[in-house]
Amino acid sequence: MENSRNNKRIAFAFILATLIISSCKKLELNKIATEAWSPNLAVPLAIGEFGVYDVLSGNDSSVLSVGQDVSLAILYSENKDILVAADLIDLPNQNFNYSASMASYGVPIVPSFSGTQTVSTNQTFSLNNAAGGSLYTIDFQSGILNIDVATNLMHSLKYDFIFPDLLENGIPVTRTIDLVYNGSTPQVGTTTVNLNNAILDLTNGSGGSNEIRVNLDLTITGSGNPIFGTEYANFDLNLSNLDFDLITGEFSSLVLPNAMDTIALKLFNNTTQGTFTIVNPTMEFKFGNSFGLPVDINFNSIKTKELVSGAEFPLTGFPASFSLAQATNVGQVATSTLMISDQNSANIQDILSPTPKILIYDIGGSIPTAGTQFIAHDSKINLQGTLTLPLEGYATGFVMRDTIAATVNLDNEFIESAMIRLNIDNGFPIEAKVHILLVDANYNVLKDLTNGYQDLIKAAPVDGTGKVTQSAKAINDFTLTNAELPTVKNTAYIIFEVGGQTTDGNLGTVVKFYDSYKLSLRLGLQVQGKVKI
Repeated sequence: MENSRNNKRIAFAFILATLIISSCKKLELNKIATEAWSPNLAVPLAIGEFGVYDVLSGNDSSVLSVGQDVSLAILYSENKDILVAADLIDLPNQNFNYSASMASYGVPIVPSFSGTQTVSTNQTFSLNNAAGGSLYTIDFQSGILNIDVATNLMHSLKYDFIFPDLLENGIPVTRTIDLVYNGSTPQVGTTTVNLNNAILDLTNGSGGSNEIRVNLDLTITGSGNPIFGTEYANFDLNLSNLDFDLITGEFSSLVLPNAMDTIALKLFNNTTQGTFTIVNPTMEFKFGNSFGLPVDINFNSIKTKELVSGAEFPLTGFPASFSLAQATNVGQVATSTLMISDQNSANIQDILSPTPKILIYDIGGSIPTAGTQFIAHDSKINLQGTLTLPLEGYATGFVMRDTIAATVNLDNEFIESAMIRLNIDNGFPIEAKVHILLVDANYNVLKDLTNGYQDLIKAAPVDGTGKVTQSAKAINDFTLTNAELPTVKNTAYIIFEVGGQTTDGNLGTVVKFYDSYKLSLRLGLQVQGKVKI
């Protein structure tokens, strides 16, 4: 029973008709078959009351919302990060090398060198920023700087490295590598800098950004061997496993990746045909930006797509671009909201009315202005998209079909006939014709319980605002004769076909749904026995 009921809790009350009829699954006739000795036995099977939350309970991403006037709406909401820091800034491994001869260092060419001499060089290397943009400073979260040196000089050599713009605890990083000549070449050495919490200023080179400066002092201690001038003294800088806490720079040249997402709209999911019109739907796009840079959002497309036909319905006339505010401090989130309704779009009502379907949006973006900006390691643009479908509108010609498992066990030896009575007090503004078929395991029809479509559900009348003024009552009886009992006994499934409309939906009368609406249902069984007492 519960599984079938959940199948019918679709977001709009047109599904109510199926829910009413499917309640017949509470019937367990086998439990009363042995009591059919009475000539006429009436048994109450079920008494239930369904409120609007039972009938219209949300499913998946939908939520039932109550407005200030107590009218209802279905909210579909998606929350996702459409841009994170790693999408904009990638710090790949870096390799810089420098090679120079003794002559280029200004070391004298002599047949024998036994003294000490220090020479210096200053080098600037350009950081490879794969995403583009001008980087000013990097506060490292982690990373390693490996320094490798090599020389074929036949003397001892000391490398003193100074990185004036790379700070550890506020002090420029220095490293020393000593190569003591032992009679063979090449001589090699290495040292490491842990970049955890180090800060790199990239603005002091001639280009003003993306540049690392290195100062090197070479001290040669003579061994008595000659210096030919062609000997080299090289070094390599390797930065790896780089991650950052904070980067400042100018990022207007960065290309923002597109973000696409879908929202499944379960409205009228059981319907196979019909015309549905929803009044005053809205789409809200709420952006949270923790990047320290402005972003222009571009909506490449917003559209819906029918699941059955595959037909697509693009939204037109809406604002195609939207500027986001930027965070002014690290950790701050700047919020910007775009609301799309029938006031700033051409056809929002039309693209949302045919259902079931999915809503698809495709978003791109750009950074419109230059200037110093920041990106923290956890910076992101978050989008909370909310589609609000007020339960306000009208429907005509809708058809729903559902199949449920059933077991009927009536012993015709003692039962003359059986009657199922359905008593409905409907406070919802829908009316429906219902067709009920009893079928076997192979879906062969055993009994057309309603003899075609019958007007089983009467719509509650509404006032000029679309609100129900009073409930509509109906009693429906279904009879099974003694001759039909052996055949009906093989019933494996009950097929419900429901077709109808909202109150005066054919006239375009708009109805609303309120949380006060109720459906009262009484289901009973009357069995006429064969044996007279």
